[in-house]
Amino acid sequence: MLEQLKTERLILRPMGESDAERLAELANNWDVARMLTRMPFPYTRAMARDWIARQATDRAEGAEFVYAITHEDGFIGTCGVQAHADGTNEIGYWVGEPFWNRGYATEATHAVLNEAAARFGAGTLISGHFADNHASGRVLTKLGFRYTGEEKRWSLARNEHVHALRMVLKQEAKAGRNAA
Repeated sequence: MLEQLKTERLILRPMGESDAERLAELANNWDVARMLTRMPFPYTRAMARDWIARQATDRAEGAEFVYAITHEDGFIGTCGVQAHADGTNEIGYWVGEPFWNRGYATEATHAVLNEAAARFGAGTLISGHFADNHASGRVLTKLGFRYTGEEKRWSLARNEHVHALRMVLKQEAKAGRNAA
């Protein structure tokens, strides 16, 4: 995937060491962490540094492509694509609470979604959200995902299995992205 993506208001780029402090500050928020599968809580600077250090290897191996979401206020969250053994590619994202309700998650995810569709094929793109995360459901449906089922997914922060909703990119959205 491209190293950098630009939108009207955002620049998405690979994570760097300079992001660790802000990452830890924004991620160490129960309202953020509880909505994600792989984010622990509490979240420390050491965790941020360790996670950022793994990103270059994951990117080089094609296992995961994580982008720092940045704008004029600096780092505000992440968006990325994780490759699964079954050939699907899962899109995930989060934005720090001070930046909620401004359309940043939709804007960033749209850019990553287009890049992932070009690289992996739109037919492989999946996502989902915890059932109590209605905001994430709105982001994904705006981007053309449809619901395909339910499951229990582990939440590291909650330390329990949580009711989750699975989604896949709709056929109409696939055709539009492929034609562009």
